[in-house]
Amino acid sequence: MKSALRLYDTMAGKKIPFRPTRPADVSMFVCGPTVQSEIHIGNARTYIFFDALARYLKHLGYGVTYLMNITDLDEQVSSAASKAGEDPIAYAERMIAVMKQDFGRLKLDTVSRFEPVSHHVEGAIRQTESLIDEGFAYQAGGWVYFDTSKFRRWGRLSHQSKRELSLRPLELSPRKRNLNDFALWRPEVLVEGRYKSPWGLGSPGWHIQDTAVTVPILGAQYDIHGGAYELVYPHHEAEIAQAECLTGKRPFVRHWVHTNLLKQGGEKMSKSLGNVLTVREALKSFSADELRFVFLSKNYRSEFGFTGTDSARRRLARMRAMADGVGGDGDESALEGFEAALNDDFDSPTAIDWADRMLRAAAREGSREKARSMAGAAVRGMRILGVDLNGSS
Repeated sequence: MKSALRLYDTMAGKKIPFRPTRPADVSMFVCGPTVQSEIHIGNARTYIFFDALARYLKHLGYGVTYLMNITDLDEQVSSAASKAGEDPIAYAERMIAVMKQDFGRLKLDTVSRFEPVSHHVEGAIRQTESLIDEGFAYQAGGWVYFDTSKFRRWGRLSHQSKRELSLRPLELSPRKRNLNDFALWRPEVLVEGRYKSPWGLGSPGWHIQDTAVTVPILGAQYDIHGGAYELVYPHHEAEIAQAECLTGKRPFVRHWVHTNLLKQGGEKMSKSLGNVLTVREALKSFSADELRFVFLSKNYRSEFGFTGTDSARRRLARMRAMADGVGGDGDESALEGFEAALNDDFDSPTAIDWADRMLRAAAREGSREKARSMAGAAVRGMRILGVDLNGSS
C-alpha cells in the first residue's frame, strides 16, 4: 500500500515520505500522561493531534494499532496520593479512570490499548538486567545507570553532539560515570513494600518504563512515536538508546513526530508550573468539537498561547450553519484538496480552510445537487478530523 503522506520527522529534521514497516498496518506509540492530577489542555493538544492523525491513517486504508502508556509509577503520583491520604496504586487507578472519562469527552477514541507502566515493572527489570549483561549499564549502590558512552548515536534525535549534551547533565550524582548517564533502576520505594529487584527494593526509571511497555507489545521496531517536543531530550533519546541496545535493531522508530508547546501566560502550560487549565474546566466553556477545532486550526509544530479562541468558535459555528443550510449529508466524494493538505505533514489548518471554502462555494452554487455534494465533502473531511459539522456539541 502506497500513500502520499509526508510527515516531519524529528530525527531527519525534515519532511519525509511516510513508509510503515508493513504495507497495510501502522503501529503507533504516544507518551501518555502522568496521573498525579487531571489532564490539562496542554496535554489535550498533543492527544487531539495524534487522534486526528490516527483517524486520517484509517481513512487512507491503514489498520492502526495505537498504544499509549500511562505513567502511574512516579514521585509526583506518590506525593499526590500521600496528600490525598490514599495508597498510590489506588490513587493512580482512580485518576486513570478520570483520565479515560476525559478522553471520551474529547472524542479521543482511536487508542487501541492503554498500558499503566506499573503493570510492566517486571519487564523493566528484565530489560535492565539485559543491558547490564551486554555491558550497556552498570550498578552503583542500589542504582543502575545506562552508560551513554557506550551508545554512539546518543544525541541524534535532538541533533546535539555529546559535547553539547554534556552541558545538559542528567540526574547529577557522584555515583555516575558520565554526566549524561540516566537511571534505569532507582532505590526509591514509591509504593511501600513493592518492586523487589536484584538491586534491592526500588522502582524503574522513567525512560525504561516506556521501553518496557513498547518492545513487548509493538516489537523491536515500529512506525510512529509521538509526544510533546519537550520529551525529545532526554526521554526519547533514552528510549532509542535502551531499545536499540536491547534488540540490536535500528531504527527503533521509523518516524518521530512531536507537537509543540501550548502556552499560558507566556509560559508553557504544565502541572509543575501550576498554570494549567484542566480538560474538565475547559469543557465547562467549550464543547469537545470546539476544543478540537481550536487546536487543529493551528499547525501542530507551532507554539501558541491559548488565546483568541472566540474567533475559532465563531468560525466553527458559521461552518456548521453553512453545512446545515445546504444539507451537508450529500455526496462525500472529492476530498482531493483536503487530502493534499493533510498529506503535507498533516497541515490541518489548510485542511480546515479547504472545508470552509467548499462550504462557501456550496452556498453560492446554483445547483442543489452540486451544493449538497460540495457540502458533504466538507462535512466528511471535518469528520475525519473528529469535528462534527452536523452536530451542535
